[in-house]
Amino acid sequence: MFTQVRQAILPLALRRISRRGDFGRAGLLIESLARHWRDARPFELLVVAPRHDVQLLRSNLPRFPNIDVSVRSEGDFFPAFSRFYLMTGWYRQQIVKLQVPAMLGFDGYLTLDSDVCCVGDFDATTFVKNKVAMSRWEPKEHHEWWRHVSRIVGVPYEPQAHGLSVTPNILHGELAAQALKHLRFGPVDEMTSLCYWLARKFGTVPWTEYSLYTSVAELKGNLFDYHAHWDPCYYADDQLFSEDSCVWGADDFERLVQLPNGSKPGGKFIIVQSLARIPIERVRDYCLSFAG
Repeated sequence: MFTQVRQAILPLALRRISRRGDFGRAGLLIESLARHWRDARPFELLVVAPRHDVQLLRSNLPRFPNIDVSVRSEGDFFPAFSRFYLMTGWYRQQIVKLQVPAMLGFDGYLTLDSDVCCVGDFDATTFVKNKVAMSRWEPKEHHEWWRHVSRIVGVPYEPQAHGLSVTPNILHGELAAQALKHLRFGPVDEMTSLCYWLARKFGTVPWTEYSLYTSVAELKGNLFDYHAHWDPCYYADDQLFSEDSCVWGADDFERLVQLPNGSKPGGKFIIVQSLARIPIERVRDYCLSFAG
């Protein structure tokens, strides 16, 4: 079901107080993709932002010949009356990663956030083996949202099983569309259904984009038509990212920057959490220190 992965989706909303930091992180992500994309055709990065941020992003994001960056408004994909706009930013970003690729007919695509950086060379077939994606997985018992989603979707909860993990990851537009379609009930659209569960499970995380995507595909019986089983993915030579090189806090960063320059990151991407409040100049030096 997969032949290649040369598209990516990046939800991005500029916070009023820290626009410079938001631009810096998104710009670093694009620069790092340009540094490590190894394919004859450009990599296609679609940035989806609130309407009031679109022009600023179009004017300020860096451009490279091997990265085709386009910026579109959330309003292109969600009508003004959609309950999508009642969700907080974190949930809106999750829905963008499903809805937009489904509407645009994406095949295999990479999900990104602005605190992700590319640190290893890859091309359109790096994460595709035998026509299935070598995606990133996690044990379901690690997060309570897998139990919640099992009730929402109507699939048995099996804590010993694994589901697709956090961003960055590899998804397919057909399964994204399938997940959203499953949440429609007659006149009740998927956004209304998702808002209902947010209200009903207030104070918890009732769903994530990956748990919805995984659980509906499990119910339909076609998850492994698109994704390799988690066992070979955990031991594949090419990993999407390694938690050992990711920065979750300031202490992590101070430890990691002491490693020899050019150390292997363990994956093609790393995460440097924006909440760690590391100056963008230091983040850039760290991310670009890895050998290509």
